[in-house]
Amino acid sequence: MDSGVVPALKQRVLEVPGTRRVVEGVYGQLHRRRQRRWTREIEERDRRTVQALAGRRDLRLNVGSSGNHLDGWLSIDIRPDEQCFGMDATQPWPFESASAELINSEHFIEHLTLDEARRYLAEAHRVLRPGGLIRTTTPNLGGLIELFTAADPHMLEVHRSHGYEAATHGDMFNNYFYSWEHRHIYDYESLAVLLRAAGFVDVREATFGESTHELLRGIDRHDPEELRRSVLCVDAVKPA
Repeated sequence: MDSGVVPALKQRVLEVPGTRRVVEGVYGQLHRRRQRRWTREIEERDRRTVQALAGRRDLRLNVGSSGNHLDGWLSIDIRPDEQCFGMDATQPWPFESASAELINSEHFIEHLTLDEARRYLAEAHRVLRPGGLIRTTTPNLGGLIELFTAADPHMLEVHRSHGYEAATHGDMFNNYFYSWEHRHIYDYESLAVLLRAAGFVDVREATFGESTHELLRGIDRHDPEELRRSVLCVDAVKPA
């Protein structure tokens, strides 16, 4: 049935006295059934995906991708959809050890507690093959402090123009800490400590879109140009 017909029909029936409770109950049941069916379909798709990737050593995993998809990479998100493989990256991953050559996360790790971030990096280290690369892009504590102290009205307007509510520079600063379910904001030193504790080496700060590793160049997507000074990009390597 045409998707536009169902809501219109529902509204007409609801206008009949005494029908609202029954109709809402039936409509809710139908919605839940569709949701369960869609969930089963996604889970079956992801199960087949894991089977198809068995034995690979060249996976490229884009973790917490949301709507940012990279050609040749497997998009992964805790909220799966038609393009995203469903996975909680703070729990054991369904991929084989040493099966990936690259792991990327862009504006993901700040949504995790420190313990969750440690679990994420431990699994990333396990799944990467020796010599594999990991890139982490996240809000930059130092850059945010510079934005706040500079009090540049143009940057505040840029922040607002991208859909963020902020009456003052203080509001902008707090947005990065408390909005969008953020849990921890890193500077280079604190993120490097986590990466090294997880077993990574050659930890280096990079700039947006750039890297000393050719395979990691040009994969950053999230941030508009004028806000990139507030972004921290860090690359690291699993020892060979």
